[in-house]
Amino acid sequence: MMSTPSPVDEENHRPSERKDWRESYYFNFVDLENMVSGFATIGLYPNLPKREFVFAVFHSGERHLYFKEHETPFSIETLQCLDDGCLRFQMVEALKSWRIFFSSPELEAEFLWASRFPAFNFGRGSGTSWEGHFEQSGTVLGKIRIGGVEKSIWGYGQRDKSWGPRQWHIDHWYAFHAQFRDFSIGLRMDTVKGVTTFSGGVSRVGGSIPVLSVETKAEYSGGSDIPAGAFTRILCQDGKEYVVHSKLLSPSSFIKFTRRFPGGTTELVEAMAVHRLEENGETGSGLLEWLSTSFSQQ
Repeated sequence: MMSTPSPVDEENHRPSERKDWRESYYFNFVDLENMVSGFATIGLYPNLPKREFVFAVFHSGERHLYFKEHETPFSIETLQCLDDGCLRFQMVEALKSWRIFFSSPELEAEFLWASRFPAFNFGRGSGTSWEGHFEQSGTVLGKIRIGGVEKSIWGYGQRDKSWGPRQWHIDHWYAFHAQFRDFSIGLRMDTVKGVTTFSGGVSRVGGSIPVLSVETKAEYSGGSDIPAGAFTRILCQDGKEYVVHSKLLSPSSFIKFTRRFPGGTTELVEAMAVHRLEENGETGSGLLEWLSTSFSQQ
């Protein structure tokens, strides 16, 4: 079984002196009945100083994105820094539940994110994205108001928390979250200088089993450079294999981020998806995420 984080890890950690040291909080959700999905993340860079706030919602073939960077000093001594007046994260109980609030002229949302399985430590991974990282499966209950129309939301989701130096500009990574009735999968496959590292696990009520290896292939349609889905084969430490066929919840249920740096360009595609287990045809939901870097010729 994989180890569980301490409740203290829900708080902000003492940063090193590195400029790229980052503390981040992330939540996603999919309501399959209403076909509404989204994610929210806050990244804190105390040594720059900078805070990143992102909130995305996908529904009815539309996408709504809030992205804001605040380059002003802030305190990491309390969780009050997880609020910029539009997006706010509020811890209710460590490793159990959080509230997420968002308000803008076009969109209002309020969710209660509650755990359904214990949180689990990812371990070191490739060593480029965190000193500490844990993930957890949960349920999301709340409401969302778009264009004056309010909808109740219920679904499954995944959260993660990480801290430490963050190197975005690696060869590739593939992140995958899948929520099924009795278990969930959360994993990363990082490739750094040609070396691939696997991290993550399969969670149930009794705990989480480590992922040993992952095979994946992105699937495309209509000549788009954005994947329409993926095939993923996962082998776990207990010998159990999971084969999952995935497709985007809708053609627009993704966000593409581009980061340029002196050595090239890194692109990140984060998409909400429907998953199907090959073993028994069970339908689930979650995330597909691809990062790739094009390095400049020296």
